[in-house]
Amino acid sequence: MKLHHIFTYLLPLSLAYLSQAKTNSENPQPILIDTDIFGDVDDVGALYVANILYNCGLADLRGVAVNTNSQYGALAVSSICTYFGNSEIPIAALRPLTNETFFDDDEFLHSEYASKVANNWPRSLKNASSTPTPVELYRSVLAAAANQSMNIISIGFLTNLEDVLKSKADKISHLSGFELIAAKTRELVVMGGAYPSGSEYNFGHSDPESTAYVLKNWPKSVAITYSGFELGGDIYSGQNLDVISPPNSPILAAYQWYVGRGSTVRPSWDPITTLYGILGLDGFEKLGLSRMLAFANSHGYNSLTSANASNAWVNDTRVTNQHWLKLADGVTNSSMSWLLNQFFTHDPVQQTCFGRTNR
Repeated sequence: MKLHHIFTYLLPLSLAYLSQAKTNSENPQPILIDTDIFGDVDDVGALYVANILYNCGLADLRGVAVNTNSQYGALAVSSICTYFGNSEIPIAALRPLTNETFFDDDEFLHSEYASKVANNWPRSLKNASSTPTPVELYRSVLAAAANQSMNIISIGFLTNLEDVLKSKADKISHLSGFELIAAKTRELVVMGGAYPSGSEYNFGHSDPESTAYVLKNWPKSVAITYSGFELGGDIYSGQNLDVISPPNSPILAAYQWYVGRGSTVRPSWDPITTLYGILGLDGFEKLGLSRMLAFANSHGYNSLTSANASNAWVNDTRVTNQHWLKLADGVTNSSMSWLLNQFFTHDPVQQTCFGRTNR
């Protein structure tokens, strides 16, 4: 029996108990998402995963920071969170804010979606200018967190993380940004780089200097897990959203707008990264599933090999808390795609968490 057929049987049964999550907490994983929502649309898929697992009680979504300057990024995040009934999630927008909308001047294939989502779905955030800065959000969230508890999920450029690492003690905390991260962060999960070597958009396209700074100055005591270009790039999701999604689904519209030509299929870089950032390697059992991701290495660290932030893995047995991800043995691309599509087609109006009432 194919693995995704087994999932079809198991998932509705195994997720049934998750409806109790907000009243009978299972120690949800605290997370902060740092997104470049603006260009590629898989950030919307990642926010679906995060909001649904938040409503299921497996994630504690403490905030979303945007690392692109368009005002529509923060507004689109607000629309997606509001769609899931999570309008209270704090959002931070990078300054200076612009009125820019996306234009694909690389391939001339893809179209803008962020401003359209922001202006065609309800949102609690009225103006991006009213949000805190990413540094303020990071420092507030980290200061309030338990020691070694937070997972930071980076699905974009590392601009905000560089700024946080450089931040000084202030009225939010007497600790510097480096000290806050070292004290409060459990793991940094990064969609970036290619493994064991290569070049990738998030690392090198917009702000390679920030990539270099973060990789060089990240606290050595805090684990880093990388989700590389080759992992999500080989796994396509979003199939048949027009057939099985709720008609008012923002992900359906966003994928249609961005992909174009009647398609809603895209690589799955950011959703897979977010899934790991919440569930880790062993949390899939909370969905009634066997492990779907694994570490591809046992030791070593990431290094940059050029000014455009191309990277290569350095094998070093002294470093054991840095890894890159692969699919677990026996898990196929289609199995992971099938699982992601269960998130993408979820209808929050049903007030269910894959089959039962959620919070």
